[in-house]
Amino acid sequence: MRTVRRRTSCSRQSLQSSRFPLLLAHVRLLLVRHAQSANKCRLPGQVAEADPGLTDYGLQQANALGHRLAKDFRSTKVSRVIFVSSPMRRCLLTMQPAVSLLQLTPENVLCHGGSYEFGCAGKAFVGSTAEEISTEYPEFKPVGFAPDNAWDYQGNTEKETEQECRARGVRLVEWLFATAAASGEFPHTIVLATHQTINDLICSILVDGSAERWRYGEIRYRLQTAGITEVLADPGKSRLGVQNDGTHLFALKNK
Repeated sequence: MRTVRRRTSCSRQSLQSSRFPLLLAHVRLLLVRHAQSANKCRLPGQVAEADPGLTDYGLQQANALGHRLAKDFRSTKVSRVIFVSSPMRRCLLTMQPAVSLLQLTPENVLCHGGSYEFGCAGKAFVGSTAEEISTEYPEFKPVGFAPDNAWDYQGNTEKETEQECRARGVRLVEWLFATAAASGEFPHTIVLATHQTINDLICSILVDGSAERWRYGEIRYRLQTAGITEVLADPGKSRLGVQNDGTHLFALKNK
């Protein structure tokens, strides 16, 4: 897939109205969609898992992504890079190779309990606990989980609604900006392993300046599995850099 560069930005007024912390310098956000979900290879009639892992091909994608990120960040001061993952297994597994190759400390490898895929939590399913994440993925430090240590669902429905997801997306972006602002070192890069709809929502918030245009299923910022989209945030504005970069996967596709 050809890498596309788009120059789009949102205004200072839009960001300030969203209550994002004022950034003192440039922040680079890399949005990484998880590798191929194990649900893609389920047998006919087999029920999809609520929190699946990766297929064998997905593990290959994760490994290729890991080597790509390790190469990109090998000359970067480690304290200036933070890896953040959704609490869903397919995202954690997608980030594991990069975290291992870069030998990052837990302070720079976080699992955010509010960054799960749209509709994957609610009163009917609360997700994994922070303790379960720490046990199965000890390299990740859980943050942003609910008071009961489950995923950070703050609604009252059996399954998350679009309105609830928009509000969660704004909370997540506020947290990302606050984390960058509190780091004390710039320029700063945050790598977020996320999902297609959450990637789309985050781009809508940052680039368009609002979550209001986001609708589930109406993807505007598409991202291939194990691909990377870059959002560049300066004081008062955000814009897309390289979008939907999957060059590190070419060798896999040619096999």
